[in-house]
Formats: sequence, C-alpha cells, structure tokens
Amino acid sequence: MYVYGIFLFFFLVAANAVAQVQIEASESQIAVHINGKLFTTLQKGKDANKPYLAPLLTASGKHVTRGFPMEKIAGEPTDHPHQRGVWMGAEHLSGMNIWENDPADPHPHMGTIEFRNVLETHDGPKSGGFTIAAQWINQDGQPIIDETLAVTFYAEPAESRTFDVDMRLKAIKLSTFEDGRDGVIGIRFAPAFAEDQGGRVVNAEGLQGSSKIEGAHSTWVDWQATLDGEKVGVAIMDNPGNRRAPTTWRAREFGLLFANPFAQRFYDKSRADGSLGLQPGDELRLRYRFLIHPAGTDIAAAFKDYCESGK
Repeated sequence: MYVYGIFLFFFLVAANAVAQVQIEASESQIAVHINGKLFTTLQKGKDANKPYLAPLLTASGKHVTRGFPMEKIAGEPTDHPHQRGVWMGAEHLSGMNIWENDPADPHPHMGTIEFRNVLETHDGPKSGGFTIAAQWINQDGQPIIDETLAVTFYAEPAESRTFDVDMRLKAIKLSTFEDGRDGVIGIRFAPAFAEDQGGRVVNAEGLQGSSKIEGAHSTWVDWQATLDGEKVGVAIMDNPGNRRAPTTWRAREFGLLFANPFAQRFYDKSRADGSLGLQPGDELRLRYRFLIHPAGTDIAAAFKDYCESGK
C-alpha cells in the first residue's frame, strides 16, 4: 500500500507538471497547443512573403480565420490572397508595399518580411510562447527593418483563447511609415463573420457595424459570429502604451479587421499627418491582445485586465 501511495503521489505530481501551453517548433512552422489541443500555428511563410498565424481556433476547435489561400474550402471566398490568418506589415512604407505582398497578388514596389530564426520558445502551466527574428526587405532585396516578434499564449480561462503580440521594429535604414490605410496588424475572419452572414462588430464606444468603426479610434474592437451553432467572438485590444493609442481601425463588412496607428489624415483631413519616420537604430514597439471568447464575455472588463497586467 505504501509503495502504491508513493507511486500515485509522483504520478499526480508529474501529471500536474505537464505544461498546458506547449510550443513545438519545426522547420516550417511553430505549433501552439493549449490544454492538449492545437490552437494556432506560426507559419514561417517563405511561400507567402511573410510569417503569419493560421489557423486560429476556438477552445472547442472551430476556425475563426479563413482557410484560403492555405486551404481551399468549398464556399469560401478567394479574394485578397495576402489576407492570411493574422499577419503584420505596412502598405505604405518608404514607398514600398509590405502588406499586399502575396506572390499570387503582386504589386509594384513590393517588399517582403523574411523569417530569420527562432530566438526562444517556452512551455508553461499558465502561459507559453515564442520569440522570432525577422527582417523587412525592400524591393531591391535590402533589409530595412529588424523585427523581433514575441507572442505569449495563455491557458486560462479554459473556455477562451488569449494571446499577446509584442512587436519591436528597429530601423536599419531610414524607414517611414506613411499615413495610409492598410497595416499594421490584421485578421481575416472565417466567412461566418461577414455582416451579411450575421456577423456583428462593435467597438469600445458602442459603435456598431464596420462602416462606423472604419477610421474610428478605439481601445478595442470585438467581432462576433455563430460557428456551427456556437456563438463566439474575437476581440483585439490596443495596448494603451502604443503610439497614438487608442488606435485607428480598418473594418470591412466581409470580415476583415486590423489596427493601424498611422492612418490619421487618410480618414480625417483635420487630423495631423500620421506618418512616422524611423532613423537607423530607432525602434518602434507595438503590442496587442487577442481574445477569442464565448458570446457574453465582458470585453470592457477583459480590456481593463489587460491594462492592469502590464503586458
């Protein structure tokens, strides 16, 4: 009985020590498992001209991001192949386009974001994550920005999926983020999020509908839909320490959302020019929280928790 008790004790200790957030890096991707289930994968993106996160799944395993162009799913729209899961970049950067830069949809003066290496990964019972290095490359093949991207994932609450994005952009050459519409971090939702399919988008000020949220400043935006009978939402939160927080948002009725602190005069001619120039050695840090949640979640309270966490 004594031996059995010792065995049971160590078995329970070992079971409790198993990380709830597990990171698995391979040659082409970094997979993230939460509580034993796949949540998302960072695709290193050599064939896409940028790294990106896809797919993103709810705690129950439903896709909140579009499958195209990574997967061809019957009934899914096949527009804008550069809109892959969650991605980062800028449409107007020193005269270059490092946003609409998919090989299937080439644009003039197209730049790329090149994955360089994994700096670290860590598992944990409450959180885990990874840090990668990448370079933003101009149309002549010359690096202009060093990117350090850290993403942290959380195991709780178990019915939701939460992760933080911490992006540091350090200029190698003079780099100007121009006051334009597209950038800096975006998500393309699954078709069920489209407004004509019942999707509903609201911001922190209570504005509803993509046409009202487009160009408005807000601390967060939440987009909800029904996926196979389950009501879910995806909230993106702008860190209060970010440049020009609260940020300007881009929202399209078909299920496209992204935050862009540089889009100022583009939307309102009375605003100051939102362009930002980085001299060599200057660094821009931008942070965001993503929350994939059940309907009924208090997003204002979740944003308050984010602010108080200091993440």
